[in-house]
Amino acid sequence: MNKSSLQQDNFVYMLIGLMLFLLAAPSLSKSFSNHSGVVIQSIYLSFMFASVWSLQKNQRWFFLGLGLIIVSIALTLFSSLLDAQNTRLLNLLPLLIFCILSAVVAMRQVLFSGPVTLNKLAGSVCIYFLLGIIWALFYLYTDQLTDNTFTGLTAEEPGKLWSYIYFSFITLSTLGFGDITPVNEFARALVYIEAISGQFYLTILVASLIGGYVNEHPLDRH
Repeated sequence: MNKSSLQQDNFVYMLIGLMLFLLAAPSLSKSFSNHSGVVIQSIYLSFMFASVWSLQKNQRWFFLGLGLIIVSIALTLFSSLLDAQNTRLLNLLPLLIFCILSAVVAMRQVLFSGPVTLNKLAGSVCIYFLLGIIWALFYLYTDQLTDNTFTGLTAEEPGKLWSYIYFSFITLSTLGFGDITPVNEFARALVYIEAISGQFYLTILVASLIGGYVNEHPLDRH
């Protein structure tokens, strides 16, 4: 195994963390509805730990991720000890920053470096999941900070984060079931930008992976 391959980030850990976050967390939040805020904080911290471990070969991003985890834990303890109900947006800020940074790291490796590998394929799935979570947090912040934002979607309960995630992935994949709709102009702008970015990502990703595969496996013209 050469040096460059050793330096690649292992996105399998991040993918496992994302899958647990997106699949297990909603059920756990519902089962422990009286403590949904604590459940959400614990689950996304677990996801962040798994993601940071996947970036351990990149020391700069690794230590930055650890720093965000420490900040997130400190904010969680602060909210819990002081029973501060109005710190929800602040508590989720490290998660938003972490997801954006993780998406940047993954894009740099998946789209702009090296041959097509299973690790890159895992990274490409991670990017798609991260985009959905990032936009979900944008919607949550928008709904909290503006009035008359969405119909069929409220920001009042911590467990409602999963409703934003659901709406985000429906928008990212351009399915558009219509059960949740944006009302004000800013929310509508976010929605169509996410839909466009999702389609552009898939187009760029497919072109990149196909181009890389063709370059590595040239057709025998003889």
